[in-house]
Amino acid sequence: MLSNKTFLLIIMSVLIAFIVIFAVMIILLAVALKKRPPVIKVVIAPPADEEPEAESIEHSSAFMLPAPEDKEDDGDEDEEDVAEGREIVRYNRSFRAKICQLQDETKAWYSTVKNELLSYDGIKARISWKRESFRIGGTTAARLIVRGKTLCLLTAVEPAGYKGTKFTVEDVSGFSGMSDTPTLYRIKSEKRVKYALEMISGMMNAMNVEKLPDYQPQDFTEPYLSDEQLIERELVKRTVSSAAPEGVADQTKNR
Repeated sequence: MLSNKTFLLIIMSVLIAFIVIFAVMIILLAVALKKRPPVIKVVIAPPADEEPEAESIEHSSAFMLPAPEDKEDDGDEDEEDVAEGREIVRYNRSFRAKICQLQDETKAWYSTVKNELLSYDGIKARISWKRESFRIGGTTAARLIVRGKTLCLLTAVEPAGYKGTKFTVEDVSGFSGMSDTPTLYRIKSEKRVKYALEMISGMMNAMNVEKLPDYQPQDFTEPYLSDEQLIERELVKRTVSSAAPEGVADQTKNR
């Protein structure tokens, strides 16, 4: 007969083996879920109210004034208050201004993602004060915005379809005017650029939009410009909002 001690050792061994097998199964399941393709469901929503139409900027890297500023809230912080001597100065930065002052690596990612979007048939690009929109007819398929120093892709796909996949997206449908592009994806690395291109491809396939066989990629990177240069080009709005309280340090930044 087995002693009590031997019996307990057998029971413990069986339990440990069971726990290890269970943990391995959980890990394998998690990996499998991450590798599964997203469920691409294109949003059927009325187009967001946009500012008046401006000339499409489809294949030009030349500086052009953006369309008039829209009044939609996309969650982006366009305004920055800076103490300059005894004054509080407000800087309102346009999308183009933000692109100009991104790191060179991020500018290259912007050019790559924009070229991918423009490589599909019927896509037209249009830059407003706060963002760049990519439309097929009257439908907005995607947008590009800058949050902080991060380039973000917005797509006309329901964010729930990416749950549990390798695509870490955010649901921004709650922001005014974003119901037609509710999925936000932050592009912070080369790997995420690759994933962004996959997201665009999946969306276009779902919309039955084909690639242009003769599309030639262009360089859409913008040269760095200081705040002063951007203000001269009317890409940054600088206004003095109030006098700074006595003792507030000068926070003027050379950009």
